[in-house]
Amino acid sequence: MKRERARVLVADDDQSIRQLLCTIVRREHYEVDCVADGVQAVEHLKRNEYAVILLDLMMPHLDGFGVIDYLKRNPPAAKPIVLVITAYTDQKFKKVDSSIVAGVLRKPFEIAEVGSMIRLCVNGFDSESSHKLHVSKDKAIRDFVQYQMPRRGSHDN
Repeated sequence: MKRERARVLVADDDQSIRQLLCTIVRREHYEVDCVADGVQAVEHLKRNEYAVILLDLMMPHLDGFGVIDYLKRNPPAAKPIVLVITAYTDQKFKKVDSSIVAGVLRKPFEIAEVGSMIRLCVNGFDSESSHKLHVSKDKAIRDFVQYQMPRRGSHDN
């Protein structure tokens, strides 16, 4: 029986960042849907299940906060790991619902770390990826690995 590849949703209105993130996801050999705003993200969420959602907070039509609210009101059967991608300050980010959002990737981000985080979210811990992220320069990534992932354990997708 063929095992289905994990699916990732990338929602970012900045075309260059969206294309970069989608390329990273494809290089990790996952299915990816790439959208430019929150309305498109919600439409995809209605039709597909995702292992991981990479979500920008500042988007037109419906922002990332609106997508988070949608996920809270309409929880999918398989809860995705939502990683917010933002240049927001810590103060603004504190308004994000931690019951939905697992972690944050700060702009600008390290390309290799994004790939490692996606692998961790989909496959669970492996010593090489988790070690690289434990020593990240980005405190938000170190916190994610230290506090979020051990509680979540491995995903069986």
